[in-house]
Amino acid sequence: MKKLISGLLVLSALAIQAPAVQAQEMSGERRSGNESASFQQRIDLNSATVDQLLTLPGVGQSKAQAIIKYREEVGPFLEVAQLTQVKGIGEKMLSKIKDYVQVK
Repeated sequence: MKKLISGLLVLSALAIQAPAVQAQEMSGERRSGNESASFQQRIDLNSATVDQLLTLPGVGQSKAQAIIKYREEVGPFLEVAQLTQVKGIGEKMLSKIKDYVQVK
């Protein structure tokens, strides 16, 4: 009988915590929504620093440096699609980051 009562107490404790866990997960979803909202300010390819470029999805140190090297050697970007001329950036990568960058 004691085991049955102990088991019921454990189950009821888990049932009470379940809504709290769901609430935390939902607040995490909202937070990730805010993170994408912070990308509403697009990064200008012609003035972006390495650190700014690193915030783009799929862009690491080498791609960020390649973008800046291209900009220094060729000149300012005229359009976002020109990113495909940067070593290591193809159409697939462009489709990932095109909504986060702009050319001023």
